[in-house]
Amino acid sequence: MDKEAIKQELIDKSNNVLTKYSEPDVVESVSIMNMAAKTIFLGSLKVFNYEIVPNVIRDLEKELKGYGDLIIRDQRVTPCCSPSYIHISFNISISN
Repeated sequence: MDKEAIKQELIDKSNNVLTKYSEPDVVESVSIMNMAAKTIFLGSLKVFNYEIVPNVIRDLEKELKGYGDLIIRDQRVTPCCSPSYIHISFNISISN
């Protein structure tokens, strides 16, 4: 398994989804956790338009489900000094 190639594919696919919906956020990196039996890839996106969140999640699921066990979570974030957004995170677990 080429972990760096998978990492770059996940970044590209995440950014393609954001671009599709004209979201200003850019995914710059995906974290990799190496364990004895599996490798976990962790990524996150910011979505400012609440109305498109279900579509973004659906598209992410479609794009990322082929890699391994996929978990997608979302949470509303309301910072004090900037616009609120939905934080969408994904966790992909691939057996070694």
